[in-house]
Amino acid sequence: MTVKELREKLSKIDENTRVVVYTEQASDLDIFEIEDVSVGTGTPGRLEDGKAVFVFDRKGPASWLFIQVVPA
Repeated sequence: MTVKELREKLSKIDENTRVVVYTEQASDLDIFEIEDVSVGTGTPGRLEDGKAVFVFDRKGPASWLFIQVVPA
């Protein structure tokens, strides 16, 4: 998802709506609050097991928006 796509989705929601992030694994539901956002530059990739990785490097080819979360 790009910042533009995120902005478009958020523009349709009341500005006083609380924002949380969740993840489900098996029967567990974990909820997080957004603590900070920042842009990082580097090189994205994938490990052998398919997990995404990002190596931070000011001269890297990609800029990603990182959203820092904390347990709600």
